[in-house]
Amino acid sequence: MSQKVRNLTPTEPDILGCPRCDLISRIGAVEIGQKAECPRCGYRLLGKSEYRADKLLAYSVTAVVLLIFALTLDFIQYDSSGLTQSMTLLDAAWQLSYFHEKLLAVIVLLTVILYPLLYLFSLIAVFVAIKAKASALARYFLRLSSHVKPWLMVDVFLLGTLISLIKISGLANVQLKLGFWLFCGFVAFLLVTYYLVNTMNLWSVVGKQTKTLNNAKAGITAHEQGYKVCEVCHRLVSFGVSDCPCCGDDIDRHWWRSPQATLALTLAATLLLIPAHWLPIMETVRFGAAQPSTIIGGVIELWQSGDAPIAAIVFIASLVIPVAKILALLGLMALARWQTPQAVNHRLVLYKVTDWIGRWSMIDIFVVAILVALVRSGTVMSVYPGAAAIAFGAAVVLTMLAAMSFDTRLFWREAEK
Repeated sequence: MSQKVRNLTPTEPDILGCPRCDLISRIGAVEIGQKAECPRCGYRLLGKSEYRADKLLAYSVTAVVLLIFALTLDFIQYDSSGLTQSMTLLDAAWQLSYFHEKLLAVIVLLTVILYPLLYLFSLIAVFVAIKAKASALARYFLRLSSHVKPWLMVDVFLLGTLISLIKISGLANVQLKLGFWLFCGFVAFLLVTYYLVNTMNLWSVVGKQTKTLNNAKAGITAHEQGYKVCEVCHRLVSFGVSDCPCCGDDIDRHWWRSPQATLALTLAATLLLIPAHWLPIMETVRFGAAQPSTIIGGVIELWQSGDAPIAAIVFIASLVIPVAKILALLGLMALARWQTPQAVNHRLVLYKVTDWIGRWSMIDIFVVAILVALVRSGTVMSVYPGAAAIAFGAAVVLTMLAAMSFDTRLFWREAEK
């Protein structure tokens, strides 16, 4: 059940701002099972759900334990020409580093292992701090978990692993070891925790009490009234104040949300996509003969081998999505100056889709990481990262940053002129 926020005047109003369109709303009491949405763009400002902290704590601890065991056990094993080779989950990063692809190794290590662990440990610390009534500690870790969330890619890595197995299944006998199944369990528990945690509900519990801003008027943007909106807890902050009085987040950290930053990041990603698609992304050596493979070459190989659905997934994730995301961002920036109230919602939907799909382009990087870690039998059969891998990985990260830096408030500001 949801309620659209209106210009209510309850006994104890809670004034919140929308980080997407900057509109201020005055919210009445929100019951469990309800949510308050911005009346202009539909952004969820506040929601209350009935859940048990100990249940989410158990999910988080279980996910951490599963990942720790998955890191210590064999992940995948393959047999080819009488040679047996296995890899652990950590090898996906270590082997890239061994071949002087340290930036790629850092990306894999952060998005698949370190950031997920940091996210889970932060949630565990939040629940423990709530029980211990340590609000300041709970605020710090809840804020930390909010900043880490966009960079969790365990589900993308799992899909990349399955594509890797399909790529080499015709050349070797592949076995999924216990570490792989424990990692699958970890991904399941992490995703369940991710979707069950109600961050805004937690902020209403641990957020620092702030004075009611009686001068703030609902139905008018925060910028017009001399306020900024905290993107973490949606409270209003006066101009000149750098830290949110409720959650402690650094408001000035969002200075980079500007058209200039978005354009610079998008153009940099565009330039990197040229070598990413032109140069080989990996090189396969079989009995001393090297065979380089580009991204499009890998798609063609999968298609010709009869794996048309997998070829389509790789084609969409590695070629269509990066190019479409860049074109969408450039188009949104160009059209932001010619807005009408009717067009705003359509462009907002395009932005949300663009922001969500960007992370899935990392599939090819994870495929390379798995194959490099697993297939290393010298001149008999080995896979090495290609020159395009670092360019493609950097392009994906830059497009994600470009989408994050895009200021959707421009839609409404231009439409109202």
